[in-house]
Amino acid sequence: MMEYRSSLENLDEDGYTQLDFSSRHITRRSVDSKKASFGSLRPCAPSPCWRPVAVTVGILCLVMLVTAVVLGTMAIWRSSSGNNPLKNDNFPSRNKEHRSQPTQSSLEESMAPTKALTGILPSSCPPHWITHENSCYLFRTSLDSWDGSKRQCSQLGSHLLKIDSSKELEFISWQVSSQPDHSFWIGLARRQTEGPWLWEDGSMFLPDVFQIRSTVTQEDSSHNCVWIHVSDTYDQRCSVLSYSICEKKLSI
Repeated sequence: MMEYRSSLENLDEDGYTQLDFSSRHITRRSVDSKKASFGSLRPCAPSPCWRPVAVTVGILCLVMLVTAVVLGTMAIWRSSSGNNPLKNDNFPSRNKEHRSQPTQSSLEESMAPTKALTGILPSSCPPHWITHENSCYLFRTSLDSWDGSKRQCSQLGSHLLKIDSSKELEFISWQVSSQPDHSFWIGLARRQTEGPWLWEDGSMFLPDVFQIRSTVTQEDSSHNCVWIHVSDTYDQRCSVLSYSICEKKLSI
């Protein structure tokens, strides 16, 4: 409803009354529109649908950062380890010396069926000979008779093996045990079947160190030479072909 007011203050010069029309509805509408406009300026709350996306993007960024750190650390570690002289074997001079000089084990394998050595090959022993205490030993792997083996050792300035102690016997047994299919002539023989056993230097054999096992048969009793097989010694026909062991004293 429209309202009007009249008063003396609203009279004009001619005496006419001025009417002041106002509308309550219009005023309320303007006030409501202002409130609505002010309300539209307030910040809106973020939509809930963006929160999982933001969390996912954050996790991906964190994973990428950790991966970059790990890869960088591995690259630095590899570069530092690649420069380690111990791993790259930066000692050519020392390796060349080892390659140029024959090792003791290679000499054993080429010349004798030995398992191990009991010392370093001294300069006073010839090449391919093995030292033990005060003697040099050569384990010959060429087949020959007892007389032929004795002759070969003599040409090398030595004699067939003479076993003087149980310690020496243990050393010899250890060396030849890697050849269980072969026997080795030693410097022990006799001139006739019932004669005494003598070493090559003429000294008499004493059975306190080892015993000679007999292989004499009724058909063949001329087993007048001795060889060692693994850790036992046997009499045998001197004409049988076999390996042999040469021995000579160390040169001081």
